[in-house]
Amino acid sequence: MGFIDKVKQKAEEYDLQGKAEQFADAVEKTTKDAVEKAGEVAHDNRGKVTSGLDKVGNRIDQRTDGKYHDKVAKAKNQVTKGVDKLAEQRADGATGKPAAGETPPAPPATPPVTPQDLPPTYPQGVPPQDRPL
Repeated sequence: MGFIDKVKQKAEEYDLQGKAEQFADAVEKTTKDAVEKAGEVAHDNRGKVTSGLDKVGNRIDQRTDGKYHDKVAKAKNQVTKGVDKLAEQRADGATGKPAAGETPPAPPATPPVTPQDLPPTYPQGVPPQDRPL
């Protein structure tokens, strides 16, 4: 009897195949439960995520004078899509979007800032009071 035959015999003796299948099933169930829980959290906190993204986006727009407004808006959109996709993984099989009788997430506390809302930028760092007329 060769080495490989002995390994196969011991694997059968200890039922390694059955134990590996049980382990795989447990991992699959745990992963499914974790995804469902993450979906519930994403669904329940969608308004907080949106509000936080709006606050961060507004702050970036203020600090950069709207220079990166389009990129910030695109990033906010992508994160919102990701939260929606995660919310679809809830245990109840919901789509993640508010149902007919369900209250939609609260709108952001502050309206988004557009580049027109920002103060004018100063050419070459010259404040308005020092600019020539």
